[in-house]
Amino acid sequence: MAITSQNLPSNASFVNYVRHHRLLDPSTGQPLELVEKSIRKLAFIGSQEARFHRNPGMLAGSTHFRHPACLGVIETPFESLIFTEFVRGKPPRMQDIARPLALAIAELESRSHEYLAAQTQSKQPLLWSMDFFRPWFLLRPRFNFARCLPGLQQLGRDDARFAGLAERFSNFVPQLRRMAHQAQQSPRCVSHMDYLRKNLFIDKGQLHLIDWSEMKIGRVGFDGGAYLGSLFRRSEMAMFLTAQTEFTESYREALPEHFNAGQALDNLRYVFLLTALFHCLRPETLEEYRAQERLALLRDKYEHLLSLH
Repeated sequence: MAITSQNLPSNASFVNYVRHHRLLDPSTGQPLELVEKSIRKLAFIGSQEARFHRNPGMLAGSTHFRHPACLGVIETPFESLIFTEFVRGKPPRMQDIARPLALAIAELESRSHEYLAAQTQSKQPLLWSMDFFRPWFLLRPRFNFARCLPGLQQLGRDDARFAGLAERFSNFVPQLRRMAHQAQQSPRCVSHMDYLRKNLFIDKGQLHLIDWSEMKIGRVGFDGGAYLGSLFRRSEMAMFLTAQTEFTESYREALPEHFNAGQALDNLRYVFLLTALFHCLRPETLEEYRAQERLALLRDKYEHLLSLH
């Protein structure tokens, strides 16, 4: 059997490697392409992504997203090996897919909520460990923007446009605690949490979603916040505001009636703030905007975030 392999880029936590394999199926003579991902285990515990793929019925029947088929999961004491179908397609312009992404996320949340609700009591400890509101997730730097405030204080001493902003941003800490408590009481669903251009492809009009390495048992609305947070980080303000309006209107319309739309949008704002505050306040971002002489844009983004308090 002839096999050719190529390493693919990956910067996800605990990923050893990602490889694209191309081989000939000996029974049919047809080429077969697949992706092999190796994920390190921590304390011999299997990865989130491996657990997701061991529940193939979770998103069965999805129409708005196409999810690459999982061909197999192999667990060793030190790694999870995941084999999935290789996806070809064109990465989209993220601001251009606001509406189809809203429809796909609403469907994903509805189907996964139904799946989780139907699980037996024996699975509850596993689902508990995968829940977003566990310390091993919430203590990650990207969910803790407050540790970045000293850098903003220094920027305020160097540039009067940023003076006093660190103190204003610190007011988000109690607000986010309240939002987290409210979100924790809302319907659970699977959340992908990593809506980046590298994880989405369009092929013949079909939207493909890959890479579940950041997945959590989240809450309805979380994935919309993750998408908008990522878009806010990378876009000019006018472009972001247009996409935000299109996404939220389409998402609200697409939500099934058994979800509370107001609650889902509150959850969306919660995750949006978590991600946008960290990425806009971290030292690397301050240095990037300073080096590119784009601090005026960064100040505009700060004003938008502060308007949400």
